[in-house]
Amino acid sequence: MMVRRREEICGQKVPGSYPREGEILVTWCLGVDVTANQEEISDHETFQLEFDPSTKRWYIRTMQDRYWTLETGGGIQASGDKKSSNALYDLVWQGDGSVALRANNGKFIATKRSGHLYANSDSADDSCRYYFYLINRPILVLKCEQGFVGFKTGANNSLRLECNKANYETIQVERADRGVVYFKGHNGRYWHFDSEGVTADADVPMEGFFLELHEPTRVCIKSAGPALYI
Repeated sequence: MMVRRREEICGQKVPGSYPREGEILVTWCLGVDVTANQEEISDHETFQLEFDPSTKRWYIRTMQDRYWTLETGGGIQASGDKKSSNALYDLVWQGDGSVALRANNGKFIATKRSGHLYANSDSADDSCRYYFYLINRPILVLKCEQGFVGFKTGANNSLRLECNKANYETIQVERADRGVVYFKGHNGRYWHFDSEGVTADADVPMEGFFLELHEPTRVCIKSAGPALYI
């Protein structure tokens, strides 16, 4: 998992570079404090999500096996070497595709001007919203209660997708900016949706999507245009 905060960045942007304009990476490399002030991706900006089935909340672990922990005063530090109630967070998905993190004190984590993270906000305003990327999942296989996602049978509908297949189709995930991802079918074409459903028939990315992680094996997929769930 990689997390970016919403912020305006001054200066020039290198085409194709990360983060893109409006995004700063959350890191913990400056000690135990978790801050949002980095512009390059490294292991310090990559975190592991661990689900707690008893509370339906999440632990956030650094690559050095330290947990984001709520400290006295509301500060967030990567100081815990063991799981605790103060290391659990609710992922509260927002309508714009961002996610807010609610700590064990019932407050949302907000980014201060210094970049430090504090759980002291009663509502998920702009300072509490972050973009989320699954960076270790370039390929997805999707399944619902009726079966796997795959192409509809029949020559006239071979590019339309259904979720009732006995065999799976691999889906390539391409990361864009501000939490958006594009999906590409095994035919090399991108997902495109209309009033009749989803097809993999676009030569270039047309519609972006957001992934909302709810359980380790369950996600919701939402259009980045009109806020509609698939």
